[in-house]
Amino acid sequence: MKMSRLLIYGLVIFGLGLSGCGEGKGIDWFKFGRSQSPKSMPTEEQVSGTVLATVNGRVITLEDFTERVDAYNAEIQSSQDIPESVKPNYLIKSKEDKKRLLDGMVERELLIAEAVSRGIDKDRELLQAIKALKEQLLFAKIIEAQKTAVSVSAQEIENFYNTNQEVFVIPEERKVSMMVLPTEDKAKEVLIQLLQGGDFSALARENSTDPSAASGGDIGFIVRTSPFPQDPEKKIMFDKFEELAFSLELNKPSTIFPGPNGYYLIKTTEIKPARQRLLSEVYPDIEQGLLMRKQDAALKTMLGNLRKTANIILHDDLIKE
Repeated sequence: MKMSRLLIYGLVIFGLGLSGCGEGKGIDWFKFGRSQSPKSMPTEEQVSGTVLATVNGRVITLEDFTERVDAYNAEIQSSQDIPESVKPNYLIKSKEDKKRLLDGMVERELLIAEAVSRGIDKDRELLQAIKALKEQLLFAKIIEAQKTAVSVSAQEIENFYNTNQEVFVIPEERKVSMMVLPTEDKAKEVLIQLLQGGDFSALARENSTDPSAASGGDIGFIVRTSPFPQDPEKKIMFDKFEELAFSLELNKPSTIFPGPNGYYLIKTTEIKPARQRLLSEVYPDIEQGLLMRKQDAALKTMLGNLRKTANIILHDDLIKE
């Protein structure tokens, strides 16, 4: 059972409850009654479990009651809308709390029975809502059944890994420092100082117009642009920058090259070689990806077969822009 955050928030703020509003605890006990509406009131409903109460033959079992207590407490504990300091005030823990809950469930049964006796269960809007819910549940169930019938074998996963190994390469990364200079003449001046043994970090702090100047030009690790999906946290740079960064010897300054913000000088300070990810590392990802692909194919096949035998008449000319 899922209680909305709005309901929980309402419980905290207003302490609402039709019955048993005690000190600091007002709980909407009707949230936790039996979900099915009785069409008739038998002498005693036949159910499995320990009978905790009966209401005009309708049975409330101890197991059903305990499930509702546990579900409510779990929802309170996980709520982001209730401050941690007050959550204990809204938990169902004491015997008195539980007796109030049971009383609320009894009252819920009484009201359901009264609604049936008044013919409310035949209300047109209610029946339409029940029909819509039933259709939505049937829609979800048939898709779930079709998906459950599909599986992926270990051999399929291994075959995919072996034929797509380039996808599972952790690319080479290079740690780079850079300077951005406002003019080519200024860049040449700084490059001469570097070639004469000047310290890149110190010169970056003194001359670079890029925000990285504060850290001596250090921009961390970058990766090459890849045709495959990339980790969004990995940094990539523009083409010429990337070309030079991945061809430089360690700690050797680059030549001057233009870029989006001026004239650039860079230096590679550390290299992390590319690495092939092991099958064990990517096994769950491959399995999930293949499973989703096969499930989608199975669903499309089923729909294609259904369309062949269905009588479908479309008047799509009635659809306007």
